[in-house]
Amino acid sequence: MDVLSDVLETVRVERGMLFQTELAAPWGIRAGSRDQVAFHVILRGHCWLSVDGVGDPLAVETGDVVVLAPRRDHILRDLPGTPARDIDDLVASGAFCRIGERPPVPDAGVAPTTQLVCGWFSFADPRSEVLLSALPVVLHAREQATDTGSWLTQTVKMLGYESMAQRPGMTTVLNRLCDALFVYVLRSHLAQLPAERPSWLRALADPLIGMALQHMHDDPAAAWTVDKLAADVGMSRSAFSARFTEIAGEPPMQYLARWRLRKAAAMLRDGDETLDAIAAAVGYSSAAAFSKAFTREHDHSPGVYRRLHDRAPEISH
Repeated sequence: MDVLSDVLETVRVERGMLFQTELAAPWGIRAGSRDQVAFHVILRGHCWLSVDGVGDPLAVETGDVVVLAPRRDHILRDLPGTPARDIDDLVASGAFCRIGERPPVPDAGVAPTTQLVCGWFSFADPRSEVLLSALPVVLHAREQATDTGSWLTQTVKMLGYESMAQRPGMTTVLNRLCDALFVYVLRSHLAQLPAERPSWLRALADPLIGMALQHMHDDPAAAWTVDKLAADVGMSRSAFSARFTEIAGEPPMQYLARWRLRKAAAMLRDGDETLDAIAAAVGYSSAAAFSKAFTREHDHSPGVYRRLHDRAPEISH
């Protein structure tokens, strides 16, 4: 499995409710601070996005997708300065509807100018900073002269078609399309990463360091060392260690240790393997050594973590 897919599977991206609306100017939507990652798809029209703590409003056009970091107030509106209403009030008033319901009919003689699909993502991993810390406050993906742009455009078109068609299986199709949109937005971000910002995403885009990440993700239980990883990608130990740390923002063995515990957390949430089996799967010689490291990282023992996440009770070994 490639590194990005492995991360997304491990933190387990989960969709929240999807809403759609058609709006005629003047209009404005205020979304308050939430713990989830919010996203908006502009199916038709254009608008301006203002985000708390970010500079000038961002122009957003038909076919664009914006993804916003958690706990950020933001406003979408037809023009900068247009008054905005809280999104919860708009949903309560019927101006927004859940996907699958027919959007409200505008007043006679007033043509809708903008069509939106809005929703949010959350993560099963409560410590999903492995993904979120690598992302900017706002991700803005649009059609470009790239493979990502063309696929993004087609997916947005399909999202618009499915959200209005009300066909059998529509909810399942829309959920899969939203999953794909999130990946396309991340790909778009990967193609434009600033060279000066260290993160595992930037490391993923580097040919040699990305190869080392792939090795670690392919077999986290292997007895990796800096020497072995460096040799596998054709670099000296010192050059590899320095480059990995500069690009990823942490030394290779620290990254590996954190990733092993992240994988273990996913196994505890989603399965019923024994602690011995989980320890072996992520490279620990014993359940005791694994439990000590896991507790230090997650503030709970593996058994308590499993119970807190409503999975099968801990199985003795």
